[in-house]
Amino acid sequence: MRVMLVDDEPLALQFLESQLHSIGDFTIVGAYDSTRGLTEKIIEQQPELLFLDIQIGAVNGVELASTIQEVKPELPIVFVTGFHEFAVQAFEVNALDYIVKPIQKDRLIKTIQRLRRDNITESASEAPVEIMCMPTLQFIQNDTAIPVQWRTSKAKEVFCYLLHHAGKPVRKDILIEEFWGEAELSKSTTQLYSTIYVIRKTLAKSLPSLSLTSKDQCYQLHVGDTKIDVKEWEEQLHQLPPLQQDALPSYQAFLRAYKGDYFATEGYEWAETKRRHLRESWYNTAAQAGKCLEDLQMVEDALSLYFIMQAHFPYIAHSYHRMLHLYDALGESGEVMNQYERLEVMLADEYGVQPDPEITAWYKSWRMQHM
Repeated sequence: MRVMLVDDEPLALQFLESQLHSIGDFTIVGAYDSTRGLTEKIIEQQPELLFLDIQIGAVNGVELASTIQEVKPELPIVFVTGFHEFAVQAFEVNALDYIVKPIQKDRLIKTIQRLRRDNITESASEAPVEIMCMPTLQFIQNDTAIPVQWRTSKAKEVFCYLLHHAGKPVRKDILIEEFWGEAELSKSTTQLYSTIYVIRKTLAKSLPSLSLTSKDQCYQLHVGDTKIDVKEWEEQLHQLPPLQQDALPSYQAFLRAYKGDYFATEGYEWAETKRRHLRESWYNTAAQAGKCLEDLQMVEDALSLYFIMQAHFPYIAHSYHRMLHLYDALGESGEVMNQYERLEVMLADEYGVQPDPEITAWYKSWRMQHM
């Protein structure tokens, strides 16, 4: 393995090099006591692992690592620090690990083992991963759910928030305000860094095709070609052809693809606007398809769709109204009365109102003709 070392203490460099040689076959492609021209050296030497002191003279190793990751994002970085309290800064970037000086051989072996485990996981996960957000966060690979363990519920929610903004930078101060707004700034910053660290470790262990980078006081989740159900569904919505008889199968497939509300199980408040927008898109499209089915006199298909609409949206009167008329057309008097009674109960319980005067007048007229 090709390894590069950077530390402003020459003795520390020598000690680390000797420890590496004692535990395995490593090629030291560079050992530097300054950061001058380091990015260019990394590009030239192509190391497979970088040991970087967290403070090199006046240079902050965390900030330097962010710069390095812009040009070499796949390079694993191990921070070396003289004090445990500086380790939290390593959470800022996608560090493989951090080691406290003086470096012990057993601790160094664990770091190398972690790197090899991550490499094995990455190579074993070549099949594409699909991300589900409707109705709950789930990861699917080879038609099987990937068991992802989140160390904290906060880490899961912050990941979902970054996924909500996938491919776009999210400012750190926005994350702090959203998730730790009531805490002191120093405490909330530490909590953010710790949470980002947990997310990165979770991704490295279970979802290596995803990555999280830090740049210009922002975090950005990179999903590459990973399919996300909500984005796929929205794209399908925009690609629907004009609604006519030959397009109905496309509309019906699109409506069936809606498996539940966006992050409904998690119930995140920040997702409510998106959740409501998706629900409205589904309902409006379903209402259009239902009208088309009625116009084509495909009554049974229209009823089936209205049943689904009523199940998903029991507090919207539209499906009850349409089913009243369809059951009347089929001559099913019992179902007409059942639907009207259900409509009355729903409106009274949910809104404390009676059915619209127009539908009430229609129902009274219908009763006079059929009773």
